[in-house]
Amino acid sequence: MNGHLLCVLLWMYEGLWYAALPFLYLNQRLRRGFRERLFMDPPDGFRDVWLQAASAGEANLARELLPALARAGKAAGKPLTVFATTCTKQGMDALDKARAACLDQDPEAVVTLAYLPFDLPSLMRRVLDTVSPKVVVLLETELWPGMLAACREFGVPAVVANGRLTTRSLAGYLLARGILSRIGPERVLAVSEEARRRYALLFGRERVGRMENIKFDLLPQAGVRPEEKDAPLPLAAVLGDRPALALFGSVRQEEEQAVLAALRQVRAARPKTPLAVAPRHMERLDFWRKALYAAGLEPVLRSSLSGPPAPDAVILWDTFGELAAAFAHARAAFVGGSLAPLGGQNFLEALACGLTPVIGPHWKNFAWVGREVVDQGLVVEVADADGLAAAMLRLLAKPKPRDAVQRRFAACVDPHRGGTDAAVKMVRRYL
Repeated sequence: MNGHLLCVLLWMYEGLWYAALPFLYLNQRLRRGFRERLFMDPPDGFRDVWLQAASAGEANLARELLPALARAGKAAGKPLTVFATTCTKQGMDALDKARAACLDQDPEAVVTLAYLPFDLPSLMRRVLDTVSPKVVVLLETELWPGMLAACREFGVPAVVANGRLTTRSLAGYLLARGILSRIGPERVLAVSEEARRRYALLFGRERVGRMENIKFDLLPQAGVRPEEKDAPLPLAAVLGDRPALALFGSVRQEEEQAVLAALRQVRAARPKTPLAVAPRHMERLDFWRKALYAAGLEPVLRSSLSGPPAPDAVILWDTFGELAAAFAHARAAFVGGSLAPLGGQNFLEALACGLTPVIGPHWKNFAWVGREVVDQGLVVEVADADGLAAAMLRLLAKPKPRDAVQRRFAACVDPHRGGTDAAVKMVRRYL
């Protein structure tokens, strides 16, 4: 594609953005941080790195990457300076935690957070001119034409770390292959061989390499017990030191009836086993309180406990941030978001505690871990309420040895750690 045609296409692209701006302002989600999205509150001073993380999933990767970059900068005698952007409120919350972790490594680091400016080519040129980064780092799949064109114009290398690219996304990008091959990132590190081949179709094999998924570095080390933060009462005082709890954790609204049916079966079969339900969203506590009463079960709020609850009670978890620690006190656990097609919630924390979690068939959010976790029996996959109850009862009767589960979990995960180091090495090359 010649330069004249590229300029025309970018001019048309900018026109579409201008036409869309009034409608974007009407969007409640996009109205949050609208001044930042128009780059009306620019950062003060230049930044070495511009890091873009679309939403919470990508921004969570920054919780590993930014502290590692800060350590490398501190070792080199030059504190890290970062302009970190995201598109969503959830992403902003995750980036805020990443900034705190970064400053823990080097208090002299500078991390400025903002919502990603809209991808108008002229606006992106202004961002590049103001921030003047030495490198732009895009996490996972972030191919914005305005941003990439501005990077090319200013001679700023753009790189993709932890690159993922589905077949569906590839089909869309191939329609703009002529543009993307000209303005595309200078380097891509993909997290799978399939993603590497897809990126190579867009940008050429010489620009694309492989790395392990940074998400493996985020996983807890097997056998490391999670901290209990701001707990109203330590869990050991409530549940005892011996794992006995049947825990139904991260339960989503769409699977509530199935979980309730399974919970009733477990209670009928094991009337003296302590039970607990932890809704994924706190606004569902009222539903669970009423549903448990209607089922003849006695709910008791976790925050109200000053000692072990009555044997026939069901603990209703109403405190944040304790679920990972609760797995250490459970004899059997279900991890939700998986009985309905919701992608699944994090069952890996249970494995790190040596617990074999029960999950439903819908766990695509964690497909990056690999099917081997199921095939090797590290998790128990069930299809419905009856299967869930049966699996929980089997594990309550005969749980798998925790040290054996932890060893097998480490054998699956540890060979895939190291993605953060690969990403840091790539970024540091441009600094």
